[in-house]
Amino acid sequence: MVPFSFFVSAFPASKLYSRAGLFALLLAGAGGEAAAAPDINGKWQTPAGAVIKIEKCGKVPCGKIVRFPAPKGYSMESTPDLKNNDPSKRKRKVLGLTVLWRLAPQKNSWKGRVYDPRRGFSANATVHRKSASALEVQGCVRVVFNVCEKETWRRVD
Repeated sequence: MVPFSFFVSAFPASKLYSRAGLFALLLAGAGGEAAAAPDINGKWQTPAGAVIKIEKCGKVPCGKIVRFPAPKGYSMESTPDLKNNDPSKRKRKVLGLTVLWRLAPQKNSWKGRVYDPRRGFSANATVHRKSASALEVQGCVRVVFNVCEKETWRRVD
């Protein structure tokens, strides 16, 4: 067993404070990235015709389905998440479903997760604002290597 005196001599208070100060500076620098990430809030239409509303969920944005073309035999309000890989989630409604979450600001984009109810799986996401009226959303799933798909969402509000 290592005696407590070892820790006191090996990690003197002055070094701990300087390390704590350095750590605080690093954290403060990381917080500055949020200001550099583009504003992605608003309503955006996907190529498949769904409308995703992106707004703050806590401190960061998330996206929820607010409109979509309902499949045959269903209304928008009654459409369940039938293709979800998790059988326990297949009865939940698609309308209002969070499809972009855990978004973290990057230098000029956001990284997080995206869910595609048409396929029933989620993927790592990168969201990049191409212009005032266009978002580029890329989802990547790792199989043996990354398989990625990009879509351009158009502003509708």
